[in-house]
Amino acid sequence: MDNKQHIAIFTTASLPWMTGTAVNPLFRAAYLAKNGQAIVTLVLPWLSLKDQHLVYPSNITFNSPKEQEYHIRQWLEERTGFASGFEICFYPGKVIRLSAATQELPRSIVCNVHGVNPKFLDIGWKVQEQQQQGCQTFTKGAYYIGKMVWSKGYKELLQLLSKNQEQLAGFQLDLYGSGEDSEEVKHAAKKLRLTVNVYPGRDHADPQFLGYKVFINPSTTDVVCTTTAEALAMGKVVVCANHPSNEFFKQFPNCRTYEDEAGFVNQVHEALSSNPAPLTSEQQHVLSWEAATARFLRVAELNTAYGKIVAAPSYRSRSRFMSLTATLPNIKKYMEDASAFIHFAASGIEATRRAFGAIPGSMQPDEEQCRELGLPFPQLRH
Repeated sequence: MDNKQHIAIFTTASLPWMTGTAVNPLFRAAYLAKNGQAIVTLVLPWLSLKDQHLVYPSNITFNSPKEQEYHIRQWLEERTGFASGFEICFYPGKVIRLSAATQELPRSIVCNVHGVNPKFLDIGWKVQEQQQQGCQTFTKGAYYIGKMVWSKGYKELLQLLSKNQEQLAGFQLDLYGSGEDSEEVKHAAKKLRLTVNVYPGRDHADPQFLGYKVFINPSTTDVVCTTTAEALAMGKVVVCANHPSNEFFKQFPNCRTYEDEAGFVNQVHEALSSNPAPLTSEQQHVLSWEAATARFLRVAELNTAYGKIVAAPSYRSRSRFMSLTATLPNIKKYMEDASAFIHFAASGIEATRRAFGAIPGSMQPDEEQCRELGLPFPQLRH
């Protein structure tokens, strides 16, 4: 009735889990709603109490979706400075293992459509003001922050440091992160006799990080690399691998990429011995959620008729879906639609889900989740 499009954003993680999969869709919803062109709904997973303990840090738990929604909105408003006008809905979630890389999907397009928490841009502005006043802004060397699991680049980082100890004599690196591999990372660093300090994870906007000049991110499994964008916004020099996930950051003068071990050593030395280049207003804008939202609206083609066809078919409409695609003259599009439908259908098969890492028997919400979300119990629904 209001002639506005309705945009639903589904994600597989939620605050207080401080991961990009939780944070970025939240800012996406806030800035799309602020844009005013659409009615926005953010759809988040609701985890039962036993699963909340597995995922959420600092023993933070919620007894109801309403309680978690309040926490999320309060966190968001503190960082954006405005109250968001989007809806939040919950679906029954399970903790699953995710692939280390994204899969190729029909009609996919590559574009960085994420921004950074406005607080990081504020930090960057203050750093530049202090530099203009002649103040010493960077009193510390290099650090890395990320969930402490080997797949986040810790293995590659320790190998680079170990193989180049002589070339990096006197170089000290501070690692911040919490995760299931924390003790192993500490043990490995000690065994290799590396000058590495390992600390528990904390918010990247914490004052603890303000004095660092160099952010080192060796990971080649990240998709969005949120912490890299945050470090650039704070005015730091970033040293990262020459990898597709870092392509977006190459436009910034403070991003230094390396191809091999020798390149890593050179970039570390140069980053530590030089001062970061001040970011221009345009570069800071590129890192903002306002710019990210504009990029999203452009590549999503929401104003075109094709862009409005976003709903996946239900099982009941399977025959209608196949008959519609069969009439299309473009055979390439037919194959893409068929591929997408097979992927959609396979997600409802227990054997397939288990093959991709889902917990056995978790396809349907259990009684506890149904009770918490106000859904009918499994046996009644069946």
